[in-house]
Amino acid sequence: MLERVALGQARFMTPGVAPDSRGVVLGRYAVVVFPTLEGVVSWLRLYSSESSIDELLPSLSITRARTPLRSREMVVQIPATSSYAVDRAARCARLVGGAVYTGTSKHFVKYRDERSPYGYDVSEIESLPADTDFAVHGEAFTQVYAQEDEIAFDKLLFRLSLRRIPGGVKLTSDQRKDLLLVVAPGLGDRVIHYLWRNRVEAAAGLAHPQAQSAFDDAHAAYLIIRAQKLPSRILSLFLDTPGVDIFQQVTSNVAVEVGYAHMIDLTSCASVFDTQRSYLFWGGKDRVDVLGGSLELSDIAGLTRLDLDIERPPEQRELTMELSETVSVPIQLSPSMAPPRHVVATLLPREQGPWLKRLVFLLPQASLRGHRVAVTDHGILLVADDEIDVIPLGQLLAEAAAGLLVPLGMDLVPRVAPDVLARALGHGAGMYTVFPPSGAPFQIGEHALVPLERRALAQIDVAEAEPIDTRIEPPSEPTLKNDPVGRFALWRFPGSPERES
Repeated sequence: MLERVALGQARFMTPGVAPDSRGVVLGRYAVVVFPTLEGVVSWLRLYSSESSIDELLPSLSITRARTPLRSREMVVQIPATSSYAVDRAARCARLVGGAVYTGTSKHFVKYRDERSPYGYDVSEIESLPADTDFAVHGEAFTQVYAQEDEIAFDKLLFRLSLRRIPGGVKLTSDQRKDLLLVVAPGLGDRVIHYLWRNRVEAAAGLAHPQAQSAFDDAHAAYLIIRAQKLPSRILSLFLDTPGVDIFQQVTSNVAVEVGYAHMIDLTSCASVFDTQRSYLFWGGKDRVDVLGGSLELSDIAGLTRLDLDIERPPEQRELTMELSETVSVPIQLSPSMAPPRHVVATLLPREQGPWLKRLVFLLPQASLRGHRVAVTDHGILLVADDEIDVIPLGQLLAEAAAGLLVPLGMDLVPRVAPDVLARALGHGAGMYTVFPPSGAPFQIGEHALVPLERRALAQIDVAEAEPIDTRIEPPSEPTLKNDPVGRFALWRFPGSPERES
C-alpha cells in the first residue's frame, strides 16, 4: 500500500528515494511501464517533439519484462535528473497509457500526481522473489518483473517505418533551398543535363550504401545530387519521375524522403548518428541507407555531356540530307491540352510601346526590379523573374523548355525531346528562342536584356551651373575724412535733423 508524502518529510520506507529542492520524492531513475511496444514508440514520439532525447540516452534503456503470470510488458528506464524532467516524461506517458514510477535499484514507487503533489511512499517493503529483478508499487498493488531482453534505442529507431504526411510534397521556398536527389544510374546523365540547362545550382556524387548486417545485401550504387533552390515545377516533375527520389535534410548527415516523416523527431536524438556517415531514410521503400564517409560532391557544370560534331564523308552527308527531306516535319504551333504553364515573358508589338510607358508609372519598385526588357525588330520582349508576375500586355509566353518561349496555351509539334529540339534550333544556355504566334522564330541572347527600371528612364539633360563670385573688393586707394563734431559730440552732429529740432 502507498502513503502520501507530506511536505518536509525526511524518512521513507522506499529505499533510494529522497525529496529534491521542491520537496518531491525522487529516486535516481524513473521507470515508465507500457503494455506494448507501441506505447513506447508513442511516448518517444511525444517526448522528442518537446525535449531532446540526447539528454536521456546515456542512461536510457528499453526492456521487455515478464510478470509472474507470464504476460509481457515494456519498461523504459530514464535518469531522474530533476522533478521537472520527470514531470514532462510522466505527462507524456499518461497521455499514451503508461505508468510512471521512481526509485534507485529494485523498488520503484509511484511518481507524484494531482492527489499527492509531493509523491508517494510504501507502507512496508517485502523481499523480492528469487526469479524477479525489480518491483513497482502502485496504490493498490505491487507488481514484480523479470527482465527478458533489452532493445537498443538505435536499433528501434532504424526499424520504425516512416509515416506519410498529407500534402508533405508541397514544399515552401525555404524548404526547397537544399534538397538531395537520389537518381538511378541510368538517369544520371539526363537529370544532370536538365538541371544544368535550367540553371539550377547543383553538385553530384556517386554513393555506395553499406549493408546493415552480415545477412543484408548492400543496395546498388546510385547518384546523389544536392540541388540548391530547386523550382517548384522541377520538384513536381521529379516527384512523378520513376528512378528519381527526393530527400530533405533533417540534420547535416541525415535526410528523410520528401512526403514522409519519422515517428521520432530525428533532431532530438542526433547523437545516435555517426558524424562520419550519412543516413537516408526511405519512405516508399521502407529502409535506411547508411553511406560511409561524408558526401563528396562535384559541380554538375563539369559533368555535362559534350556533343562533338565530327565531319562525315560527302556521300554519307548526301544520304543524310535525302533521308531528312523524306521524313522531316516542320516545327509548328498547335493548341495544347496540358494544364496551363507559368507565364514567364510577353511579346509586345512596338506600337504598344506607349502603353508600356504608362504602365511603368503604376508599377511598384519591386515589380520594376524583377523585369528585364529588350527592344528588337520583332517587338518588345519582356521577361519576368520566377517570383514576379509578368505584365499583362501583348502576347503572353510560357516556357516549353529552358529558354524556349511559346505562346500561352500552345505547344510545339512534333513533340520531340527538349534537348533534340534545342540542338536542331541551335539553342543553348544564356539564350532565348521565341516562337511568335505568326512568323518564324527568333533568338536573342540573355545579355541583350536589360532591367526595365534602367530602360524606363529617358535621358535627362542636366545643365552645369556657373558659380557667381559675391565677394566685395575694397577700393584701390581708401580715403579717410574727419568731420568736426563740435563741443557736444554726444548731441548728434551739427546740422543733423535731430540737432535742429
